[in-house]
Amino acid sequence: MPETTPPRRGTARERLLAAAAELFYGDGINTTGVEALAAKAGVTKATLYNNFRSKDELVVAYLRDKLEATRVSLAARDDPGAPAVDRVAVIFGALATDIEEGRFDGCPFAKAAVEVPTNGAAMAVVREHHDVVVGHLTGITADAEAAETIAMIYDGAIIAAKATGTAGPVVRAGEAAARLVPA
Repeated sequence: MPETTPPRRGTARERLLAAAAELFYGDGINTTGVEALAAKAGVTKATLYNNFRSKDELVVAYLRDKLEATRVSLAARDDPGAPAVDRVAVIFGALATDIEEGRFDGCPFAKAAVEVPTNGAAMAVVREHHDVVVGHLTGITADAEAAETIAMIYDGAIIAAKATGTAGPVVRAGEAAARLVPA
């Protein structure tokens, strides 16, 4: 019996964004060429360029999708009625779980900041992500300085977890962050 190709789902734009999400996150932005993106999405390079004027524009759209996912995730996991320390712990706990279950391979925003620092539009989304996270933490702690410090601890924990291949640094960082949450 001949092999059949599974039907493609979604618009070309949606498939390109899905391909970008997989390839940029897993293989890196700079190492992923437009040919690989088009092939993964099942479209031609012309279709890619009809949907995105450049690879840089696709990077920005990919980061915007990731930013929206961050907003949704933070809101979905947050319980405004819970104590502030528990609300912060949930953020670190979710990351630790993702690492333990093999769903985390680093922060897409940190990766973008390193890989495409000259893409001004992408860097604007990276900064917006930082602002969203700090804003969420400020809403929890009611202390902008504590929120900024907790965000830095979180970012450092991501790098340490990536370096060690374990969630241990995230667990320890969450414990340190808890000590910064005002009572």
